[in-house]
Amino acid sequence: MRLADLLARDDLHLTPVTGHGHLGREVRRAYPTDLPDPRRYLRAGDLVLTSGVWYRRPSDCDSFADALWAADVAGLVVGLVVLGELPPALVEACERRNLPLILAAPDQSFGAITEAVAEESFAAEQRRAERARAQTLLDVLVTQQIPPGEVSAHLRLLGADPGLPTTALVVRLTGGSDGHDLPAVLHEGLARKGRHLIVGGLPGEAVVLVNGKTTRKSLSEELRGLAASRPGLRIAAGISEAASSVSRLAEALETARRGVEAAGDGAGPVSIMSAADVDTHELLLASLPASVRRSFREHLLGPVEEYDARHGSELLRTLDVFLETCGSWQRTADELYVHVNTLRYRMQRIEELTGRRMSSMRDRTDLYLALRSGQPPGDQPAP
Repeated sequence: MRLADLLARDDLHLTPVTGHGHLGREVRRAYPTDLPDPRRYLRAGDLVLTSGVWYRRPSDCDSFADALWAADVAGLVVGLVVLGELPPALVEACERRNLPLILAAPDQSFGAITEAVAEESFAAEQRRAERARAQTLLDVLVTQQIPPGEVSAHLRLLGADPGLPTTALVVRLTGGSDGHDLPAVLHEGLARKGRHLIVGGLPGEAVVLVNGKTTRKSLSEELRGLAASRPGLRIAAGISEAASSVSRLAEALETARRGVEAAGDGAGPVSIMSAADVDTHELLLASLPASVRRSFREHLLGPVEEYDARHGSELLRTLDVFLETCGSWQRTADELYVHVNTLRYRMQRIEELTGRRMSSMRDRTDLYLALRSGQPPGDQPAP
């Protein structure tokens, strides 16, 4: 819980006095004290609550603020039942130390503040535990070897309904978005009645399983709205089609992962890619599992790569240039700085190794896609 979250609560009636630029500090515990020097009892992240019984003279404020600063507390809340008014010396002491000073309303109980912090701390711990359980499911789905019954059991433990469709999202922070805890942002921003969210991942890359009826279009709109509501947030996202059964959930997750790779760092604050957006061979290849792409490339080009490795030749690069120049013998020879006859010899060797013919458009297409199967979408051609 941040100081700003406490201040935003209408029921607590708190007013910031100093440290306005540090209201993003995390509050871990509320600690009431009227000791003149409580540092031995304080922890980093504490929100100190005091009625000011310790105050006798202005110099006491420096001693008290020093103790709080040394303990790296999140902030200080002062009630005025005892003090009557806020000592200017305390305001100055907190300002000098960049310590957030917050004024409690005269009728505000410290107990209500302590309870609010405790409740939020408990809720935060519950969210951390839920994220850990969600990550366990996401980790086993990556292996794609988990039985459907076990997937269903994990979903039920996380509060989801295995009988409902589930859509996978992978969302990644892009340039200039530091400071956001993406799983927390998505958990809050995508929560809707009638569906359950399973959220895992790291602060910079989150994985979300949306259990319940939804559409790619609505999720895309929600992600754009979320980014618009948080200045500076830039994200790339991959969205799968809804998996109608738990046996398809691992495939949906992999599709979303390939989608976020294809989305890259697109223009604007939000770049989204899904299976419905496939319109180039690059995205088509990206939609295939890595194992399929790898197998396809090795089957067609493995003999060529082995030949190059044994003889120090450049057959693979020759093939790449030849296909990129639309099969132009002269342009390929010029780019490779070889004689056309040398080029013809190389291409003949490639045909022998692959069993494909350069005179066949179908064979050329297979070889071109095999070359591109080893690179992420948007990369420059490189065999």
